[in-house]
Amino acid sequence: MWTVQGEEPERADVNALLRDYFAELTVRYFHRPTDEAEIDLTLAEYPTTGLGIFLVLRADGVAAGHLGVYPTGELTRFYVHPDHRRGGGGRVLLAAAEDWARSQGLKRLFLDTRHDLVEARAFYASAGFTEIAPPTASPGKFQDHWFEKAL
Repeated sequence: MWTVQGEEPERADVNALLRDYFAELTVRYFHRPTDEAEIDLTLAEYPTTGLGIFLVLRADGVAAGHLGVYPTGELTRFYVHPDHRRGGGGRVLLAAAEDWARSQGLKRLFLDTRHDLVEARAFYASAGFTEIAPPTASPGKFQDHWFEKAL
């Protein structure tokens, strides 16, 4: 059974998920293994501070995924652990983010992602997000695709 609630990313099981998230991104993007020291540096460079909410997906109490939402409606750190993928948890997590955003008076959610995250791009499209042009003339070095969804 899926549950979602706002939690602190410093909790041990949630922090372990964040580490898995950054490890998977590093391996997929750079096509090489990573290590704990590199993950520590990545966590320091990309902290979870400034979020409006950090949602944690649990499967029968076990931390299975997470999603951060900035006060602007930008989604970040959307991750479901491989052991829990393809079971509907990502949709439950996204629905919780949409509910939170509406409760804050936000009119849209938006995000950026990378070309190599094919599954993520397909998921966003299936969840009602539309691909949009880059929001600035100088997008970040890792982003290739931008999406938004009206609420």
